[in-house]
Amino acid sequence: NPTIVAVTDRINLDNQLMETFAKQAVLGPAVSQAESAEDLRSELKRRVAGGVIFTVINKFRPPSGESDMPVLSERENVIVLSDEAHRSQYETFAANLQKALPNATRIGFTGTPIETTDRSTRTTFGDYISIYDISRAVEDGATVPIYYENRSIPVEVADADLVADVGSS
Repeated sequence: NPTIVAVTDRINLDNQLMETFAKQAVLGPAVSQAESAEDLRSELKRRVAGGVIFTVINKFRPPSGESDMPVLSERENVIVLSDEAHRSQYETFAANLQKALPNATRIGFTGTPIETTDRSTRTTFGDYISIYDISRAVEDGATVPIYYENRSIPVEVADADLVADVGSS
């Protein structure tokens, strides 16, 4: 019976998801929203297990006057679900999240995983659990087919004076 910490990168999305979950009869009573890192720490201490806590990634910063992110919980039954994992889950916030919840399982959701020298979705979150690519989305009817034809189109201008004017400017 883990505690789920749902992490987004925008307040309006955090509010929308929290409100949607809170409307569910079964989940509603177990849903909360962390307004600050201290609030998140309190929620994690209060809940031994269970529940869904919504928060925004920028809550993972050291308290005012401190230079290091404190541990918010060492529990192992915490699952962090990071939405838009390709955008804000790297560098400082990612390091702070790891320090805050060192034993949590982390799952990142993204439609555009990143693989660069300093940012790697796979390195940060582990191997892919599921890949929902464009071909499956088309098969499911979730999107229309995308067609791309790589070709060059010759452009000819019959007015030599116009060509000369453009070339001289």
